[in-house]
Amino acid sequence: MKTGWMAAGLAVTLISLGACSPGEGAGGTFDYCDAGKATSLFLIDRTTQADATDRSVMMESLATVVDGLDSGDRIVVATIGPHYTNTERLVNACKPGCPENQGAVDYMLGQCSAMQAKADERVFMQQLVRALEPVTRQAEEAPTSDIVRTIAQWTQNPPGGRSYSTVYIFSDMLENSQILPWRTFKSQPAEESIATVEQYQLVPDVPGAEVRIVGFGRSHDPGRPPLDPDTDLRVRTFWSDYFAEGGATTSFEGAIRD
Repeated sequence: MKTGWMAAGLAVTLISLGACSPGEGAGGTFDYCDAGKATSLFLIDRTTQADATDRSVMMESLATVVDGLDSGDRIVVATIGPHYTNTERLVNACKPGCPENQGAVDYMLGQCSAMQAKADERVFMQQLVRALEPVTRQAEEAPTSDIVRTIAQWTQNPPGGRSYSTVYIFSDMLENSQILPWRTFKSQPAEESIATVEQYQLVPDVPGAEVRIVGFGRSHDPGRPPLDPDTDLRVRTFWSDYFAEGGATTSFEGAIRD
């Protein structure tokens, strides 16, 4: 199972995994972020209690994302909270590895050591497991969920100055915030909600990105039954239009498996 390497270390103490830079990891001097091409954002909604199945799907999805990283690719993992100021950055790092086109001369000039990169990759994985420990704990039910402003905050100022190529969101996507209260969000046409987003300059900056949403389709009612068809369509349409405004395409999935 793909989550095995994560589960083995999730009981240990939290250690934050910060942005990569020369001299990190096992002591190398090569900035692995220079070798990367892609940047991925993984947002985890902590405002709704997730059951064991939800948590298993989330960890499987995250493991799939990490497994798919190439050398130097950056991954950012953050949370969605009751208010956008409650978001927590859990991970912001680039996967260690040398550029594919590096030759013997580059190595002799101290550009990147494959042996050092392997050691740094082990450190990267260990720290990643530890940094993700909080998301395995039961989330507390929150009365609000500030999804739009959290997404805008993370995408309008991406780390490293490189726009996200993929955005993964583990959430029911049921916005309930100051700008879009649930009672309004669930009933008004998508174009009216989009107008509110534009009014407050909260359109995401995700040109050419692929947005993949996991966890959509259930309500906040007791037992979390499926959304009624009208609400499902209205909310789904809003999020598709919202990300399209920022230049991205959107899909709703049961889990990230490729």
